[in-house]
Amino acid sequence: MAEGAAPLSTAGGLLRDDLLREIITQYLPVTEAARTAALAKRWRHLWSSTPLVLRDAALLEPARDALVPRVLAKHPGHFRAVILHDCRLASLDRELPGWPRLLADKHTQELYLANRFTPNQTVGVDTLPHIPADILRCGSLQEPLLGFWAFPVDLSHGAGISLPNLQCLTLIMVAIRDQDLEHLITACTVLEILKLSGTTPKRIHLRSPSLRCALVGLSRVEDFAVVDAPLLERLVLFLPGKVAMVKIGYATNLRVLGHLDTRVHRLQIRDTVIGLNTVASTSTVIPSVKILAVAVNFGVLWEVKTLASFLRCFPNIDTLHIESALHGPSITANEPSGEHHARFWQEASPVECLRSDVKKMVIHEFRGDQNEFQFLKFVTMNAQELQSLHVVLQEENTSSTDKVNETREKLQSLQFQTGISGVLLVLPKEGSLSRLQKATDLTFDDPFRF
Repeated sequence: MAEGAAPLSTAGGLLRDDLLREIITQYLPVTEAARTAALAKRWRHLWSSTPLVLRDAALLEPARDALVPRVLAKHPGHFRAVILHDCRLASLDRELPGWPRLLADKHTQELYLANRFTPNQTVGVDTLPHIPADILRCGSLQEPLLGFWAFPVDLSHGAGISLPNLQCLTLIMVAIRDQDLEHLITACTVLEILKLSGTTPKRIHLRSPSLRCALVGLSRVEDFAVVDAPLLERLVLFLPGKVAMVKIGYATNLRVLGHLDTRVHRLQIRDTVIGLNTVASTSTVIPSVKILAVAVNFGVLWEVKTLASFLRCFPNIDTLHIESALHGPSITANEPSGEHHARFWQEASPVECLRSDVKKMVIHEFRGDQNEFQFLKFVTMNAQELQSLHVVLQEENTSSTDKVNETREKLQSLQFQTGISGVLLVLPKEGSLSRLQKATDLTFDDPFRF
C-alpha cells in the first residue's frame, strides 16, 4: 500500500483512498457521492478533497435545475470537470449568480457548456446568450467546449482573455466575429487542438505557434487560411458549403490534409492559386503531406481536372483517400460523355505522387461507374509504388449482389504495374460523429481510414 493511502473497510475488502477517489469521479453519480459523504466520515473527507466531476445528464428531472447550482456551490474542493449538455442559464443565474467566477476560482479544467437551441433559431449575436467574461479568464481551463453562445463584440479590442493552460478548444454553433475568433485563438498560447463547427465567421485565418490539429467546418466560410502554424500536423475540413478559398501558407509540419473538395474548394498554396494548368514547382507544392483525402465527382470533367491539379501539389503522399461524391442531375446534365473523361486521363501528364510515392489508395463511396474506372485505369498505368488498393462500395449498391459481382470482376481485371489486385470492400457507412472523433484523435495515424 502506498504511504499515506489509508484503507477503507468495505463489503469488498480494503480499498485505498486513491481507488475510492476514482470511484467517486468516474462511477458514482454526484448526488449519490454527496449522500454517502453525509453518512460516512471517511467518504466525507474523500468527497471534499476530490476534484468535482459534475455531469448534468446524471441528474434526474425535475430536480436538475436546483441540483446543478447547489452542487457547484457546496463542493469545497476544486472542479475537475463540469459537463452541462443542457446549460440552464436562468436557474444558474438565479440560484448561483457568481457561477462563472466560481468556475475560475475552483480551478476548473474541463468545461462543457451547451445552451438549448431550437431548430428554427438563428446563430447570431442577438439571438444567443453571451458567454460570461469570467469564462475567458478561467486560467485553469484545459479543454472547454462551448455550444450555442455569442462572444462579446469587443473581444479583439482589449477584452481580457487569460487562458494560459487551454490545450483543446471546441466551438459549436457560436456567433463570433472574424477578428475576434483570430484573437481568441492567438490568445491561447498552448493550444494544440481546435474544433470549429457552425461558427459564424466567413473568414478563418489560423495563426498559432502551438496548434497541432484543426478540425474546421466550412459550411459558412468563404476564406480559410493557415497563415502561420509551424507545428500543425493535421488539418481536417468538413461540411463544405459555398465556394471557399483554402489557403495553405506557413505549415511546414503538415502531414495529414482532407477533405479537399473539388466542387467548392479553390486551393491556394502560399501566393499561388492552383488552376487547371498550374505547373508544379517549389512554390506550389506542400512536400510534408503524407496522407491526403479528396472528394470529387468523377462524372464532372472540370472536377476530374481539378483532382489532377490538386494531386500535383502534394508530391510525397503515402496514402491517398478519394471520396467519389455525387451531385444532383442538374450538375451533370450537360457534362461531356465518358469518352472525354477517358481522353483526359489518356493525355494527362503524369502525377508525381501517383507515379513514385503513393503506396496505399482507398476509394470511398465507389459506384462502379465508367468514369471511376477510367481514373483507376490511369492509376494502373502510372502508380509504380502502389502496394494496396481498397475500393469501398457505396452502401446503396451493397444490396445488389449483381452490382457487387460486376464491380468486383471489373476491378480484378485491372492490371497494376506492381502486380497487386484491387480489393472490393462492402462496409456500412461510418457515422459522422465517429469520423469527427477520429479526426482529432492523434493516436489515429490515418483519420480517414475505414
